[in-house]
Amino acid sequence: MSFKNFIQENIILPCSDILTGQSVSKQLRFLLQSQHWGRQQIDDFQNERLRILIAQIYENVSFYREQMDNLGLKPADIQIKADLKKLPILTKAQIKKEGIEKFTANNIPAKQIKKSSSSGSTGVPLHYFITKEAYSVNIAANLRGWYNMGWKLGDKYVKLSQNPRKNPVKRLQDYFTNNRYLATNPLLDSNFDYILQQIEAYKPKVIRCYPDPLLFLARYRQQHSEFTFSPLAITTTGNTLFPKTRQEIEDAFGCKIYDSYSCEGNSCVFECPTHSCYHSTEEYGISEVIDEQGNPIEKGIGRLISTDLWNLAHPFVRYDTQDFVEIDNTPCECGRKHLKILRILGRDNEVLVMPSGRKFIVHNFTGFFQTDIPEMKKSIDQFQIVKKQDNSVIFKLVVNGNYDKEAESYLINFWEKELGVPVAVELLKEIPVMQNNKHRFIINE
Repeated sequence: MSFKNFIQENIILPCSDILTGQSVSKQLRFLLQSQHWGRQQIDDFQNERLRILIAQIYENVSFYREQMDNLGLKPADIQIKADLKKLPILTKAQIKKEGIEKFTANNIPAKQIKKSSSSGSTGVPLHYFITKEAYSVNIAANLRGWYNMGWKLGDKYVKLSQNPRKNPVKRLQDYFTNNRYLATNPLLDSNFDYILQQIEAYKPKVIRCYPDPLLFLARYRQQHSEFTFSPLAITTTGNTLFPKTRQEIEDAFGCKIYDSYSCEGNSCVFECPTHSCYHSTEEYGISEVIDEQGNPIEKGIGRLISTDLWNLAHPFVRYDTQDFVEIDNTPCECGRKHLKILRILGRDNEVLVMPSGRKFIVHNFTGFFQTDIPEMKKSIDQFQIVKKQDNSVIFKLVVNGNYDKEAESYLINFWEKELGVPVAVELLKEIPVMQNNKHRFIINE
């Protein structure tokens, strides 16, 4: 460990925790030790946290209290993981229908919680509260994944994301954490060249990015031999990393990718250093993988159902993540006993390629709809983008009472300029789901 690493890990991070009321430093120390636990230790810890969670939801969360009373259940009836099947599966649609208040605990002080939301990659962001303790465990879980790549606090890294960094607090955080933040939008050669120049000059240990824009960047780099710097590793998240995409990116940058996955109410999942599978952070949550009949499986493809063991402010108990995974119960060669996931199957982001050559991914659209644009008045609840064979684009929308002609006119004018093609709007009562229960947000006809 270098002096810079020591300062970041032992002074700056603990001081940051004191200022923010978080506990990332403490949780990181815990997770670096617990990753070597045996299966029995993991199960015992999960069962202990589960008993705390069940007592909390029965006493302080109205939705779960009513649900358990209707089922004739008391906290004593759910003591271990196997007992969770006594409770029904919870969906995002159910949370939205019942209202966030029914899922919010009444005993958590405001100073101990943060606002959070899902990514909106399905077109429907879910807003909820998370305790600072749960947030800290999640951050520490991601840091553990980075430590297993060979990166440590204090090492340089580059984060590639959709939009420029405007938040002054985040920019200050970037400075202290040695992060060079770069915007991937627009997906044009001129921007790819700028990003690669920045990477060459900064020489980060790790690059973090969504797979789709990173693939375009990798292809540009392959065509320009003047870019030669290779980081120690690349970490991807946000949508499915297909084998061919992985190979192209690794060949272009001359390093290995460590993929990761997360969603609201679920444990952070990070690729094993062996690159043969992923491991779930089971210290954070309980992952059930079930078949079409709702039966648990230990091997094969199934739906991921998650129970968040830490977020007592807005508990997610047997939450349907809407994602499918492939799991395996054979021992991992790394020696870790955490849940072994072979593939993440639920995230398949498509790409719009326009006649101008510009490319658009789902996060271009979620970023637009989630930003506080006065003209839009937060009037869009769901969306689906359809590119027709003649290159025109249709925005299929589920709207709320804030939607009006002004919002529609602004949307059409904005995206006709961005996409360079005619844009039309179609209003729907609901966006149909695919067979895997995900909303398909981009369709290329």
